[in-house]
Amino acid sequence: MSALQIIKSEHRNLYRVLHVLRSVGFAMRDGQSFDTALLAAIIDYIDAFPERFHHPKENEYLFKALRRVCSVAETTLAELEKEHHEGPEEIARLRAALAEIDANVAGAPARFAEMLIVYAEMSMGHMHKEESIILPLAAKELSPEDWGALDAAFADNRDPLFSEDAREEMRSLYSRIVALAPAPWGVGG
Repeated sequence: MSALQIIKSEHRNLYRVLHVLRSVGFAMRDGQSFDTALLAAIIDYIDAFPERFHHPKENEYLFKALRRVCSVAETTLAELEKEHHEGPEEIARLRAALAEIDANVAGAPARFAEMLIVYAEMSMGHMHKEESIILPLAAKELSPEDWGALDAAFADNRDPLFSEDAREEMRSLYSRIVALAPAPWGVGG
């Protein structure tokens, strides 16, 4: 599979997870409660894969290659890299807000709900910039040699939630996400 296909596939998978988080945020805002262990596992997934594998490879390989051959998207690339850099801090804030729910802090579920919605929508917007601006530009401007390096860099990405060789605990998490997610992404209500 090519780097472009891998990146797009990883975006689709992350979009599914973000959609669940946003839906949970809306439901929590409306007063519904959710299993905080499940929410923590979803946040762990975002931290473990997109933040530690996907984003660094985009920065190191895709964005650097595009900068070498084209200056048109510099502003967008700088925005995307800033968002990648801020990702771990956002994850830490989500974890802290979730811990407040477990500690029964007054108002914590409402704050966490808003944070989920904002985080999910920001992340979806981030991916939209990559999909609508960066990836088409890269497809047009990068050489076969550039794509060879990108293909090699992304070839070892193994999404722990969606890949064929996902670990059993991640398959269980995926099953729980599907059970929670509303149609058409899952079977939840």
